[in-house]
Amino acid sequence: MDQLTSGLVVPAGKSIRRFRRHMTSRYALEPTIDTLLITLACTWIAFVGFRRLAADSREPAESQADVASAAVLRSLLWRYLPAWLCFKAADWMQGPYFHEVYSSKLDPATGTPLSQRAISALFLAGFVSSAVVGTAAGSLVDSYGRRAGCLAFALLYSASALSVLASDLPFLAAGRLLGGVATSLLMSAPEAWLCSEHARLGLPPSTLGGLFGWAYFADSIVAILAGQVASYVAAVGGPTAPFVMSLVFLLSGAIIVATTWTENRGGGEGGGAGGLAGGMRALLRSPALLALAALQALFESSMYIFVLVWGGAVASAVPTGASVPFGKIFSCLMAACAVGSALFSLLSSLRLRAEAFLPPVLLTAALALYAAAHPAAAGRAPAALSMPAVSPAWLHLVLCFIGFEVAVGVYFPAVGSMRAAHVPDAQRGAIMNITRVPLNVLVISVALARDALGDRGALQCASAALLLASAAPATIWAKSRKGKLE
Repeated sequence: MDQLTSGLVVPAGKSIRRFRRHMTSRYALEPTIDTLLITLACTWIAFVGFRRLAADSREPAESQADVASAAVLRSLLWRYLPAWLCFKAADWMQGPYFHEVYSSKLDPATGTPLSQRAISALFLAGFVSSAVVGTAAGSLVDSYGRRAGCLAFALLYSASALSVLASDLPFLAAGRLLGGVATSLLMSAPEAWLCSEHARLGLPPSTLGGLFGWAYFADSIVAILAGQVASYVAAVGGPTAPFVMSLVFLLSGAIIVATTWTENRGGGEGGGAGGLAGGMRALLRSPALLALAALQALFESSMYIFVLVWGGAVASAVPTGASVPFGKIFSCLMAACAVGSALFSLLSSLRLRAEAFLPPVLLTAALALYAAAHPAAAGRAPAALSMPAVSPAWLHLVLCFIGFEVAVGVYFPAVGSMRAAHVPDAQRGAIMNITRVPLNVLVISVALARDALGDRGALQCASAALLLASAAPATIWAKSRKGKLE
């Protein structure tokens, strides 16, 4: 700032405040974010257009069987998407207000707001319950049914949402424990149902990637809309209002599942084979499945670490006195996810395997987070990151985070397609939740060490995890080509 103001005569009093507002406006936070949003929207349109051109140039004329298969595929998509998106909307409604809702609670012993240590403990309680109890829930999904697992998610997540209306710490902790188990069910039961139903209908395996591409693109749009709705209801009803509002989406999703989904279980009519033990045996027998598990744990732990860091990092990087347009920045990040999903669809339409294009995507994500932790240009540095200076630092961070979120948009439909192709249906739910154990351990470890690491160190850990994850797809591809995959 000194370089900008050198040689200027700055008046006193109100004129100083006007001058500072003028200097802050030079950074033009919101107009810049708007420009980024427009750019991302244009990029998404371009990817969708290229995908359509690639599909038209490669696909031969459709036979009657192809037309019938496409109709069945659309029917499956429209049974799956409304329920899954309702569940995801409920999740997106709650996420942005986690810290605020618990900060509004009073410690019964002191009558003061809950300490940051207590809020962190509540945050970690969800990951602990997901690692311990949620893993067992995955095997129950295989045995008792994926449809039942989705209904159980709606029930448990509703109880977790209602717990924020309480003031006593034991009730809040119980809500977080239920939320952790519910999250494990959300991450396994709907996808397991979709893959099993897709196979039961006899649809071509290659079409599953398109389903995941559309699902995660729609999820990005739902995240943007849910964030706007949550912001409005929180302004009207306080930080607990988004949690209460999420019950509407949970109930809607449960009704759709109960009325339109048929039950399926692991291994056909007999249910899941061996539960957690069977899932662990399947993992240990297959190096490729272990590589897939490592890919999921490393990438998704880096994503959760990013969630812990990004808000505070951007807030500390903006010019002093400027308000942070978190809503618009969040919309940018979700738009970047949508671009990533469109990129996945484009690459899939070119007949590229996910194992082939994921390594460069993961390396790009690692570079983006590393660059966020090590800005090199001159300017103002974010104090919380203890980083070298960059000008403007907030824009550097936002661009790095957008690059990471594009990778997230590619990753989820890609890894969903890989799971569908490689994970045995009999133990699908169990294996998906077993892989969440190392994920939760990594996130908990970084969260507990965050004071020592700082945000910069946390970003470095996430970048290192992504670098390690980039080797996993090549292992999966090599083992599957040798016919060693179970």
